[in-house]
Amino acid sequence: MATDAPLGPRRALNQSLDRGLLILRRMANSESELGIRELGRLMELDKTVVSRLVSTLAEHGFVEQNPVTKRYRIGPSALDIGGRSAKHARLYDVAYSHLQNVSQRHEVNVFLGVRSQSEVLYLCAVQRPNDSVFRVSAGFRGHLHTTALGKVLLAAMDGAALLKLLSELALPRLTPDTIASRDRLSAEVELVRRRGYAVSDEENLVGVIAIGAPVRDGTGRVVAAVSAARHKDGMSESFADAMVGITERLAGAISAKLGAPPGVPFPP
Repeated sequence: MATDAPLGPRRALNQSLDRGLLILRRMANSESELGIRELGRLMELDKTVVSRLVSTLAEHGFVEQNPVTKRYRIGPSALDIGGRSAKHARLYDVAYSHLQNVSQRHEVNVFLGVRSQSEVLYLCAVQRPNDSVFRVSAGFRGHLHTTALGKVLLAAMDGAALLKLLSELALPRLTPDTIASRDRLSAEVELVRRRGYAVSDEENLVGVIAIGAPVRDGTGRVVAAVSAARHKDGMSESFADAMVGITERLAGAISAKLGAPPGVPFPP
């Protein structure tokens, strides 16, 4: 059986959360289901404490009880998070070299992101060292309504889910050109669907233009978005137009690596 890896300096941790995570580790490393008493012995904790922790984990789906044996195993929420992490890691692995090549060849900043509820979660950013575009890194969260990535991810949602999200989405104005009304944002999403790419022209940061395009998996489903961004100072109008093709080719190359079929439209 594998041993538990240390989670960091003990005195810096929340005790209940720490114990809950250790329970998950124990279950993940066990070849069989575990009961409350057994977990108590393994962790040297009173069974009442273990019972409360396990009940909380079960309430959120991170562990589940076998109705026959009354013992516990890893639950669907933990499996879902693990699956999402694996998908994001694969996206990063597939996309990284393409992002690097495009950034170096065309002197643009490029990003890979996914939707995380009402935000954009950045999985990768390749940025020019001396560019004035804002600096982000993996794990950074941005706005759906101001970024090219976000607009693509909104356009990829089905009608009912999109309407619900738009009704709840906060629309802070970051620049004078930010879309800050739901009607305008809805119209923008429809425009993205029609032309197949998104534009954020000084809507997220003054002076910066970005183009976004969808990344699809083997089923044709949009699983992420990529964008290319650059400060407009000294940039020709022809290069701004060329950024559309640069971004679409980048998205297409990553999608092809994921097995995506060509020519799949956005949902109606």
